[in-house]
Amino acid sequence: MFIREYVTNNKTTKTKYITHRLVESYRTESGPKQRIILHLGEIALPKSEWPKLAAALQARLSGQYSLFEDEPSIAEAAKHAMEHYRFVKIKKEDDVQRKATADFVSVDLSTVAVCESRSLGTGLICHDTFNELEIGTILKDCGLSKKQVALTEAVILSRLISPCSDLASREWLLNRTALLELLPYDLKGIGKDLIYEIADILYANKDQIETSLREVEKRDYPAATTLFLYDLTNTYLEGSCENNSFAKRGKSKEKRLDCPLITLALVVDSAGFPVFSQIYSGNQSEPLTLTDILKKLMKDGQEILKEVKPIIVMDRGIATLDNMKLLKEAHYSYIVIERREVEKFYEKEFETAKETFEKILTSSDKKKKGIISKEESLSVYVKKIDIESGCRVLCLSEGREKKEQAMDKLKEERFLKDLENLRKSIGKKTIKLVEKVAERIGRLKQKYSSITKYYDIGLILDETQRNVINVTCLKKEIREQRSTLTGCYVIETDHSELSGSEIWHLYTTLTKVEGAFKHLKTDLGMRPVYHQLGDRSAAHLFISVLAYHILNTIEYKLNKTGDCRSFSTIKTILSTHQRTTVILTGEDSQIYHVRVSGTQESAHKEIYTALNIKDPLKRIKTLIGKRL
Repeated sequence: MFIREYVTNNKTTKTKYITHRLVESYRTESGPKQRIILHLGEIALPKSEWPKLAAALQARLSGQYSLFEDEPSIAEAAKHAMEHYRFVKIKKEDDVQRKATADFVSVDLSTVAVCESRSLGTGLICHDTFNELEIGTILKDCGLSKKQVALTEAVILSRLISPCSDLASREWLLNRTALLELLPYDLKGIGKDLIYEIADILYANKDQIETSLREVEKRDYPAATTLFLYDLTNTYLEGSCENNSFAKRGKSKEKRLDCPLITLALVVDSAGFPVFSQIYSGNQSEPLTLTDILKKLMKDGQEILKEVKPIIVMDRGIATLDNMKLLKEAHYSYIVIERREVEKFYEKEFETAKETFEKILTSSDKKKKGIISKEESLSVYVKKIDIESGCRVLCLSEGREKKEQAMDKLKEERFLKDLENLRKSIGKKTIKLVEKVAERIGRLKQKYSSITKYYDIGLILDETQRNVINVTCLKKEIREQRSTLTGCYVIETDHSELSGSEIWHLYTTLTKVEGAFKHLKTDLGMRPVYHQLGDRSAAHLFISVLAYHILNTIEYKLNKTGDCRSFSTIKTILSTHQRTTVILTGEDSQIYHVRVSGTQESAHKEIYTALNIKDPLKRIKTLIGKRL
């Protein structure tokens, strides 16, 4: 085989086009002839390299490897040529298959119409991931029937793709998605009561489902480090919830002080995959939950922790001295920020942090890659200090420093403004009694507790000592100390063998569980909860957690291909890929309905290729009847 150059002249533009082809000589009865084996397009290689490329392509076509491909330029040219060859070959095979299955009917183009257009794209990738995680098999092991497994998939994917109430989910499944066509069981007659019932069944099997899912995810997507990240969040419930054992008043993460709350505790690994979840009442004290979580780890240790105990990473809301002691007694490694303000013991070190600490990152690169959060987006300075039980890492984050300064300044401005309004009221004598003014000041101290401790507030009284004529406000010197420690925190761990930067990087993986909560609340319809019964409310949260398993798997697989888009972005892109029924009228007045998936656009193909997904739905032609 050899390569030949072909020159084509465009008679209109007088332009010459040069292409190259792989040619083979063969003998016939009438003498030697030549035939084209491959169209190579235009080759950038010099003519002296053509014999090497021809030998490399001949070897590839015979399923062998040529030593010429050790040269990068030859290997790259051969790869490009073979890709083009495979493309042409597949195209020819598709043409042959299309012609073999062709079904020709003369139709009246003026009557062509479409109906029952349903969204397909997001349902396609979620359905594939549901099967990949073997959730159907896990549910069958829990005793669920084929119909219940299909219903479970419908409920979970509904929460993932179009989060809404259970009643609205039923309407979405029946009228706005092609998801039901992907399920192995016909659910077209689904009723709302079945949706409520399946949620109860799932919650009753919660422990077995989570343990089995953990095994699948650990097998298919092993995390690089054995980290378990633990945190809590809460969400609010609508209605009085008098019969809901979980509905309690507490400190709302969403500032919904007017509603009862329910709390979700979540443990995820360093790749963001949930290990297990736990439901608590809305007034649950965060530190007290660690005991339950450790008991859960110990109880299920045979299934979850077969090899080695993980490192527990927690935020300061949970890391009390008692919980630190509990971790040590249970022989768990840990990386935490203590609840008490340990940084005040290292004020002198923090004064020279930017000159004496190790600078471990600068902002822009790693923020773009999603390695760090906005809070940690600027330079960070760390210093490792050994202590008796391990070590501490002193951290100064410029990102956190700017954030805390902005928040601190805003609170201070609001406090001083409210205090000035109080002075004006005193000046107008709308309020003057000592008791009333003291009450107003007490409210200010409660509202701005983080600011008023840095100020001395006094009252100036009149001669009767009963009325207030003014209020004084003096800033304490300790206020400057607060400025020194802004943006500072201390990480403690028993892993003294690690460097300060390694410990800091491990701690910042806590953003994985924070990201999970963000997805649960913004993408997965965890808030608000409308159910009035305790178990129903807990089941609602558990379905959101199951949906998050699928969401995280999709994002994890995309990230592995270099695609860092979020699930919400992917969902928006795929919303335009639909399945539709095309209505055709033949020349004999027969009406045909053709149910077909839309042609994939380039944006759709990019996502499907990255996730290795193919549309399993076939074209369905139905003869409806004759037009009257």
